[in-house]
Amino acid sequence: MNDFFDYNLRHPLPQQSPHQPLTEAQCDELFKLFDDASLPATTMSAEMADGYLTACVVGPVPVPAHEWMEAIFGQPTLPISDDPEHQHRLLQLLLQRHRDIAVATAVALHDLTPDKLFVPLSSEVDAGERITPYQIDESGNRQGNWACKDWADGFRFAMLDHPQWDGLTNNPKNFDLLTPIVLFAEGYNPDRPELQIDEQANLPALLSLSIYNIRSFWKLHKQTHAPSLREARKVGRNDPCPCGSGKKYKKCCGA
Repeated sequence: MNDFFDYNLRHPLPQQSPHQPLTEAQCDELFKLFDDASLPATTMSAEMADGYLTACVVGPVPVPAHEWMEAIFGQPTLPISDDPEHQHRLLQLLLQRHRDIAVATAVALHDLTPDKLFVPLSSEVDAGERITPYQIDESGNRQGNWACKDWADGFRFAMLDHPQWDGLTNNPKNFDLLTPIVLFAEGYNPDRPELQIDEQANLPALLSLSIYNIRSFWKLHKQTHAPSLREARKVGRNDPCPCGSGKKYKKCCGA
């Protein structure tokens, strides 16, 4: 791991108890920091990075922070900045957002309340080009953009970066789990009816729900495809949960 990412991993934002997610002002700050011109041209947008992070949290294997940082910025370190404090702040907020996602998606569906619901970070789309994923012309072309498109692209990039996702994608029976993500990433595609949703559906809500369903899939998959106890890495019940939620194992995946 390079020294820059290593330093920031050792100096995250102080954790609060109980957990307090990023405020609206901090989310706005995160988006603004991602617009810093000194960042590599390969850097994802804030929205895409949030989708990538989400897939890393709810996916089949824990992804070390330095790996998803390298993926988000497109290189193993960041260039020297005229304002290194801004870069440090950006990585602090990313680490906090990672914890937010882990905590929110660890909540069981029957325990969900509006204040606990996972919601993707999404930038505003200019009114002049704002459309829905369904708006296409007679030629099947699409002009405009919609909220959460970059987010869904980021989620799918993380899936492509980690071949363990094949355990979900190789079975057509699991397509329903990914339908909202595919729809937000690609828009309506009449040639792929198996990956479409009724236009009248509440798409943002279905997108959030799909994240919980995907996490549940992998939780069950790990239980039914677990290696022998001798091969498995033992996690103490009082140890931090490997999923990254910040909770003890016995109160999270080990419950």
